[in-house]
Amino acid sequence: MKSLHDLHLAGKAKMGIFNNHLLPAAYHEPAIEYKAVRENALLVDYSHMSIVSVMGDDAWALVNHLASADVSIIRDEQGLYSLVLYEDGTIRGDAYILCTPDGYYILSENISASDIIDSLNNLLQHPEALEIADLPVIKSMTEEAWGALMVEGPYSWELLAEVYGFDIIGLPYHEYINQDGELILFRCGKHGEFGYLLIGPQPTLVDTWSMLVEKGEKYQLKTGGLDYQHTVRIENMCWDESIYADFSRHPVELQMQWAVQYDKEGFIGKDAVIERSLAPAKRKIIGISPLTDSAVIASNDKVLVDDRQVGVIIKSVWSPALGAPIALALLDHDYAWSDISGFTIETATAKIPAKTQNLPFLYNLSLLVSPTEHSYIDAMKARHA
Repeated sequence: MKSLHDLHLAGKAKMGIFNNHLLPAAYHEPAIEYKAVRENALLVDYSHMSIVSVMGDDAWALVNHLASADVSIIRDEQGLYSLVLYEDGTIRGDAYILCTPDGYYILSENISASDIIDSLNNLLQHPEALEIADLPVIKSMTEEAWGALMVEGPYSWELLAEVYGFDIIGLPYHEYINQDGELILFRCGKHGEFGYLLIGPQPTLVDTWSMLVEKGEKYQLKTGGLDYQHTVRIENMCWDESIYADFSRHPVELQMQWAVQYDKEGFIGKDAVIERSLAPAKRKIIGISPLTDSAVIASNDKVLVDDRQVGVIIKSVWSPALGAPIALALLDHDYAWSDISGFTIETATAKIPAKTQNLPFLYNLSLLVSPTEHSYIDAMKARHA
């Protein structure tokens, strides 16, 4: 097989549309894929991720103006996480930016490659403002038949170390390895677990997928689809347009101001986001947990205090790890404090007592696993602390 798409069809994956790409939504029941990502390792096709190459001597100036984070702090084989803002200072999407000897790769789950390229070209309408002398070469790597795989879970590092060597064990967060010039292995992750993004040409990824499935059997690796994000992105909050866009794109309200470098020279939306940061946020995201296990909570359910609305539910899921329903809520600033009871969630059928909770909801298993001390397959070592 020459494409991941053919491989997934042969594997009878349930397909869905993600960032304008047809990809697996699921391979197994949700509980199986959830257990894998939280307890072992999960392999997912991440080719919904746009991959844009920006190469040239002045690529830094261009990419740095697109990103809210400071691209100047990374060097070759390093990456960083950044927001991409609208001019009004609200969140357009997010991205990883990888530094190479010749320029940068921009990777985004929620902004299409064509939109990224359009934004870069718009900035190049006035190159002198960015002090760009030589125009960078911009290219969509998706059109070059590139894609990405994600291996995520407490023992994903152990599987990849077996395949690619012990350099994986010492790989710092947000750094990458070039494997034989064909595959980029980038350590990242948004869900509190060890995570590795494998980026490269589709034929290489097809072979990699098959090899990881074979090698991963003893680690209880499971193949999965992108629907696994529905639960893990509530347990470990991160930007996801499908969750937040109808409620807020405000970096401070969503507690994502850490991804904005306010004092760097210039970037899209800088003036507006600084103004937003100086004005007290009227609302703030917070975790909230019903105090009854049978609660059925939905988006837009009201959050009350003494029968007065003080917020709204963004999204609720059942957390298998906690064995309880959990929710993200957008509360009025004066009420957005963790570990406070006295709240009521008004659903379509009932009023449910609730208590706020700090984010993230989970203390992930990966936090208890040290690659130098623990192992899933070595009986002489403990699996975790």
